[in-house]
Amino acid sequence: MRFIIPFVILHSSFVIAAAPAPIDYDKQVRPFLKDNCIACHNKTTTKGGLNMETPELMAKGGESDKGIIPGKGADSVMYQAAAHTWDSEMPPKGNKVGAVNLSAEQLSLFKAWIDQGAKASPKKVQIIAWEPLPAGLQSIYAIAVAPQGDFAAAARANQISIYHLPTQSLVTKLTDETLLKTGLYKQPGVAHRDLVQSLAFSPDGTRLATGSFREVKLWKRSAPAAAAFAPSAKFTATQEADNSIKLTETAGGKLIAHIKSDLAAEQALAQHSLTAVRAALEVTYQNEAIKKAETDATEQTNRLKKANELADVAKKALEDKKKDIKPKEDAKVAVEKAAKEVADQLAKVPQDKPDEALKKKNTEAQEKATKATADLKLAQEAFTRAEAAITDTANEIKLVTENEKKAKQTVVDAKARLEVVKKEVEKANADRDLIAKTLTTGLKKAKSLQFSANGLELIAEQDSGPPLAWSTTNGKPIAPGSSSATWTLERTFGTGDGKSQITDRANSIAFSPDGKTLAIGSGEPSRSGDITLWDMATGKLTKDYAERHLDSIFALDFSPDGKLLASGGADKAVRITDLSTGKVVKVFEGHTHHVLGVSWRADGRLLASSGADNVVKVWDWTTGDRRKSVDGWDKEVTGIHYLGAADQIATSAGDNKLRLITSDGGEVKQLAGATAFLQSLATTKSGDLVLGGDQDGNLREWDVATAKEIAVFKP
Repeated sequence: MRFIIPFVILHSSFVIAAAPAPIDYDKQVRPFLKDNCIACHNKTTTKGGLNMETPELMAKGGESDKGIIPGKGADSVMYQAAAHTWDSEMPPKGNKVGAVNLSAEQLSLFKAWIDQGAKASPKKVQIIAWEPLPAGLQSIYAIAVAPQGDFAAAARANQISIYHLPTQSLVTKLTDETLLKTGLYKQPGVAHRDLVQSLAFSPDGTRLATGSFREVKLWKRSAPAAAAFAPSAKFTATQEADNSIKLTETAGGKLIAHIKSDLAAEQALAQHSLTAVRAALEVTYQNEAIKKAETDATEQTNRLKKANELADVAKKALEDKKKDIKPKEDAKVAVEKAAKEVADQLAKVPQDKPDEALKKKNTEAQEKATKATADLKLAQEAFTRAEAAITDTANEIKLVTENEKKAKQTVVDAKARLEVVKKEVEKANADRDLIAKTLTTGLKKAKSLQFSANGLELIAEQDSGPPLAWSTTNGKPIAPGSSSATWTLERTFGTGDGKSQITDRANSIAFSPDGKTLAIGSGEPSRSGDITLWDMATGKLTKDYAERHLDSIFALDFSPDGKLLASGGADKAVRITDLSTGKVVKVFEGHTHHVLGVSWRADGRLLASSGADNVVKVWDWTTGDRRKSVDGWDKEVTGIHYLGAADQIATSAGDNKLRLITSDGGEVKQLAGATAFLQSLATTKSGDLVLGGDQDGNLREWDVATAKEIAVFKP
């Protein structure tokens, strides 16, 4: 028998709903929060103590409560405020950032995101699609001069030109060969993918650091190759009987230069001159210190005199108060005795036969006794105060006497120090003068006089020792072969991408005085100002001072002893970092706009800063106070540098003015010639040369002593 079992298909009305797709915070939620919420609730403003820039910060909340409760959208304060079901409606009406109420769709999405756990989007590394910069970008945002004054670097867009100042010639344009391999650039001469914002030569002048977007590149100058000689139809050189050399134009015989010294002698003179200027600056400071100490001593003497006068007054007052007590004690005894007698009489009067006159007399007697007690108490209190005044004046006299002694000793010490410094000045001047005298007798008879292949150098071969060289442009001594020096990329700090340890643009870079450390100032605009320190020997990051400023950093300068680092930024502040501890030890505030430049004076006692508020401020590091606020510019003061070891400050500005001023604000001179907005400024270590870069791409060079424009390097 065959059994057939029916196959039955059962249908159910129960359907499992698909889980909602996860909401991507960065793509779906953050855009509308950024426009209508984060604009007021961010790191910079943080209204109500609430920062909404990340889901973690929103969960943390502000002054009222936790902003969001993951998993509970309806219970989250932020949602309630946005939905206008909380005490305060957000965004508020009439807000200044143009924020509007969230739409029903946005509110629903916001709540759903919180219900799903308010999770942040997965972290993604931003990939930048680089393209060549537009043609025609010529503004020079950064320039630098080698300490010895032989090379200058100017950044135009992403190109960096190296100039040889003694010969007034272009040596090269830096080229990163790896950029040519990307195919974006067809010709050499490109150093970075983005605009170059900062430049700095190392203290020995052999390296150049160049800062751009999230990276700083280090370029090394190779040692000059053996000079290649070539005949010159343009120049003629002859050595005189005194071994000096006359350089003339072959056609017409015009004298270009009468050469009497070599590079070593010139550098020795420059160093001794710098020492002499620094010593003279110390004399000025010590004279100021003496004047200040004498003023302080005089004030303490006057204060002591006043204290003694007050002591005499207090002594007299004490005697008067002492004399006043005895009569009041006697009066109190007499009045109390009289009051007792009246009270006794009154006590004997029968209660059923009151004596109104006696009662009145008793009341008056008690009142007199009370008054006498009060008068005595006042007299005793006055006496106590007089005694305290005696003690106070005695303490004051002791303190002021000590202060006067210290102040007078300070004057003695300052005068003694001045005498020492004066001797140092005399020695420095004598050494300088001795070197100066040898300049005219230092040359030896040359074995031959030749010209370099590029025609920029006159080279003298010696019977012994290395050859000597001079510029055929002006006869200045130079290192042989330096006009054709080569610069190659040595290493890169930072990766140039989202993983870089350098935040956004490297707006400022500075070498430590010993050349061992490179400081880089950067930061995300309106978010943070970061400083990183790098070891020059290894190229490794050694310190990361994240969020040192509240906004991008635009200026850095190491103190002369290398112990402090001054920084200025878009947060309008100048901050001083102690490099031994990494802590901010001083914040100078007073600028009302971005701080664009900072510079220490050679003695490390004063610091100058320039700002987009058209002002220069001078800060006294020894006292921690502002010494001077200097105006007189019509536009931003874009650059600032103390000149050598002198108390002179070079400044560049958007009003085309390149002014030299003192720390007290007095104008020394103006260097004329600039015709466009000056974007950048640089000076040599000795302060004898000043360079300015403008928005038209012109690099100008001035001689400080004569205030004359020496050269213009056009784009």
